[in-house]
Amino acid sequence: MRILAILFCLLTWMTAGSAQESPSLSIKSIAQGFDDVVGLTTIPDDPSKIVVVERAGRVRILENGKPARRDLLDIEDILSPSENPGLSSIAFPGDYSTSKVLYVSYTDKQGDTIIGRFPAKYSETSDEDDLVVILKIVQPSPHTHRSFITFGPDGYLYIALGDTPPKRGSSSLAQDPQSLFGKVLRINTSDPKRYQIPSDNPFAQGKGGAPEVWAIGFQQPKHLSFDLQTKRLFVLDSGRDIQEIDLVERGKNYGWNITEGGECFTSKCDPSTLTRPLFAYSGSAVGGFVYTGDAHRSLKGSYIFADIPSKTVYSLNSSAGTWTRSSIARAQSPLVALGPGAGGAILVATQEGSIANLVP
Repeated sequence: MRILAILFCLLTWMTAGSAQESPSLSIKSIAQGFDDVVGLTTIPDDPSKIVVVERAGRVRILENGKPARRDLLDIEDILSPSENPGLSSIAFPGDYSTSKVLYVSYTDKQGDTIIGRFPAKYSETSDEDDLVVILKIVQPSPHTHRSFITFGPDGYLYIALGDTPPKRGSSSLAQDPQSLFGKVLRINTSDPKRYQIPSDNPFAQGKGGAPEVWAIGFQQPKHLSFDLQTKRLFVLDSGRDIQEIDLVERGKNYGWNITEGGECFTSKCDPSTLTRPLFAYSGSAVGGFVYTGDAHRSLKGSYIFADIPSKTVYSLNSSAGTWTRSSIARAQSPLVALGPGAGGAILVATQEGSIANLVP
């Protein structure tokens, strides 16, 4: 069955139409000197300020091509010192302009996943006295630290959590609706004391599954992104062999560890009962977001992501129900993060610590 899955990926790669295309954009460096970047975004009430998230715990600000003297946040002292350390992602709430708080997902010193809230202090460091823990997920192994957070247009916080170690057998928790692992979660953080469960979550009353669960069946989701126009949720799910881009909807099952890339991963399964990915291929992806800017009008409505081994930025588009990939830019070194910038910019970060913009 794994052979069938690999053949599926190869077929997807060949029919996507990307390998034969010449990239239409170039990558222009705008700043250097960053370390192990895991995320790029902008300050909600001042998009001219680029936010650079570093795995070591720093949330740095880039303004006019220069790093700001003070970080937006620095939590290096409370992160895990293990081989899987790090600040995974940050999210700004819709009321950031007045609340001046940001949400983080990271691995603590015990190796567990923390979803928390910090004040945006622009100070030298932040410590646990500043932290409000929203959710703590005790990790069963050292291989399940991946998490990602974002706020949806409904104002709720969406959380992606990776599955237990990606191998065959009973170790997977992605298909257990009572477990938070291998899921996309959805919670209401408007109460500063404790999170609430939205009433329309699939298991909101705790019957049949954990009330936080929004969708199940993910392996190692790297990125969540909402299309600001259609309000659809895209998830980049990174497997051992296959990368998936999924359109995530309430209560649906995205297959892992029954399927990977839409094809059977176990010896016997019925893929027709599960939700197939929009797109799957063999590689290692970072991403991703739906482009809504005006700087690159031909890309409007496209899902933008990058492949690490090929150092290529791609757009993904739908036509008559079929999603196809096109190459739009190629870098000199591997890309490790990308995100939207001010004025419709597309920002990328390289493995070498450079922040760049895509230009014609």
